[in-house]
Amino acid sequence: MTFVRNLENIFEKYIEGFFNKKFSSGLQPVEIAKQIVKEMSNQRSVGVSQVYVPNAYSVFLKKEDFERIAPYGSAIREELSQHIREEAKRMNYTIIGQPVVDLFLDETTTGGLLRIASQFTEPLPAEIEDTSAEASLGDTRVFDKLTVDPVACPVQKILAQAVIIAGFDQGLKTTVGARRINIGRRESNELPLTDMNTSRLHAYITLEDGRHVLHDARSLNGTYVNGQRITRRQLCAGDKIKIGNTIILYNQEG
Repeated sequence: MTFVRNLENIFEKYIEGFFNKKFSSGLQPVEIAKQIVKEMSNQRSVGVSQVYVPNAYSVFLKKEDFERIAPYGSAIREELSQHIREEAKRMNYTIIGQPVVDLFLDETTTGGLLRIASQFTEPLPAEIEDTSAEASLGDTRVFDKLTVDPVACPVQKILAQAVIIAGFDQGLKTTVGARRINIGRRESNELPLTDMNTSRLHAYITLEDGRHVLHDARSLNGTYVNGQRITRRQLCAGDKIKIGNTIILYNQEG
């Protein structure tokens, strides 16, 4: 298996016999790879012409496994990312964005060897990103196009503001106009957050038919408007958007 050979070659550069000595018992990196591929397949989303899979994977390890693996985490993450690319190509899946693997200590993990969570950190094409109704096909999620639920909003102005009124980044704001506004922990977002309970790309706002629409970007913890979890929602002046521990006020300008 190419993945195993690559790991062995990397480790041998640093510690002779590392792979055999350190991973002869307990969780092995190849098992992490298998579970990531399984998660990738389970979370695939079917578009009109392509099958999309998540590009970001969080691996939660028990203390003893994390402590053995952590000193070599950078090399393992790099090889796991390459393995994701190769497996996605082999199975004719499409990944949007760079595959990313993060390793975390999870002292609450019991029973199984590890736990994996995945997400899309980049927006999916319009053919499947606007989703509400789900039709099940095995483990595959097939989505129909979502229409925005009617909201009794006055006619909107093109310019608005998104202002953080609670959370780590309180006071931070951005103008919401015709261009897309990305919200989350990624530094390049128009509204970058330091809240660790948010995803790198957690949500985004677009202008559609003259109205601003908030989309959840398949975040792990969800996106809420006025206390209700949403997938896609037309915004009205005064709406409060909650993601992680951050609350954002959407208001019209002028």
